[in-house]
Amino acid sequence: MNLLQGLKLSFISKHVAVALAFMALFSSSCKGIHFNEENSYGLRLVSLDITPEEYGLLNGQLLSKRPAAVEVKVAGEFEVNCSASYAGRSSLDSYRKSFDLNFCDKKYNQRSHYRLSAQVIDKTMVRSLMGYDLFKAMDLETVKAEAASAYINSKYLGVYIFMETIDKEFFKARKLNVEGIYKARYANAGFRQDYASKVAQAFSYDGKGKDDFTSIDEIYKVLWLEPMDDQFGLKIDKLLDIDSFLSYAAVALYIEHWDGFDNNYFLAFDIDKKKLVTVAWDLDRIWEKPEDYAPEDLLSRNALLARLLKIPAYHRTFITKVNKLNGDFPSDKLIAMAQKYEEKSREAYGNDPILSRYQKTAFEELQKNISAWSVKIEEYLGRNPL
Repeated sequence: MNLLQGLKLSFISKHVAVALAFMALFSSSCKGIHFNEENSYGLRLVSLDITPEEYGLLNGQLLSKRPAAVEVKVAGEFEVNCSASYAGRSSLDSYRKSFDLNFCDKKYNQRSHYRLSAQVIDKTMVRSLMGYDLFKAMDLETVKAEAASAYINSKYLGVYIFMETIDKEFFKARKLNVEGIYKARYANAGFRQDYASKVAQAFSYDGKGKDDFTSIDEIYKVLWLEPMDDQFGLKIDKLLDIDSFLSYAAVALYIEHWDGFDNNYFLAFDIDKKKLVTVAWDLDRIWEKPEDYAPEDLLSRNALLARLLKIPAYHRTFITKVNKLNGDFPSDKLIAMAQKYEEKSREAYGNDPILSRYQKTAFEELQKNISAWSVKIEEYLGRNPL
């Protein structure tokens, strides 16, 4: 066996071991884990029923995210036999795994696909909910997301986020006609010049037929080939809905969404506007480590944004948006929002077999981080007066 084969075998063995441990955790009767599937603890109840054979296949092919046949029930009002698969990347090594749920020929709230998200990084389970509230307040299209009590085979998994995914159905439900959907990924989607010739490594594509990165390619060309800022602004305005892009960036900055400037956002080509619009995604790391960044650090992660902000009119628009967020959502209001979400999920959280140990420290840390980042935002606005 050569070194490469040995490393590959070690990698696979590690994930199989994690999968087996995950199965053991939920197949054993552990103190503190509730088995009454009817107890929603005041949250949306989402339960999965899966046979041992399908469960084994699901865990045995962890890396490929093979779908397994499941029965999905939501809040006692929706039931469908279809499939589920593991979702995400960071959560694959965790006991708390995320699931993509497919409802086949049935729909729940106009959707045939939902995610049951473990939010592995966020021990409070409220960051995403708060973040989407702020994006919505800036009139951006946002996913519907709520805390849920999750079960598998009548065993309590704990608090999850039950949420829409961003796909064709997301836009159709909002009566938006889009042709191509691009997901920023791998922290490569900051429109750096070195990715102008390898766009497929920065964005994934969801659209008709083969991958079509024409809309993204055009932005790279204007960004890196047009030397005059005034001409750059005029040309970009024909390709990109700049208002939604700046609104997205303003909220991302305000909530310290450090992972959302070159990663974890969507662009979609709106056929009616004939422009790309911006949508937020994956907010479990907001307000995570305020001591590591200054606001300017985040803004510089996206070359398109950085150049737009060199144009006085767009800079004023952006600062106006950040000022509005600062006025509408000061730190005390954000902390009150976190406390309200915490209160709603307190019972479910207290019975969560994994998260319950973090019940006090996780929320204290979030409040501390919100306050610390708010100070940096105030300082940033002081350096950038209108």
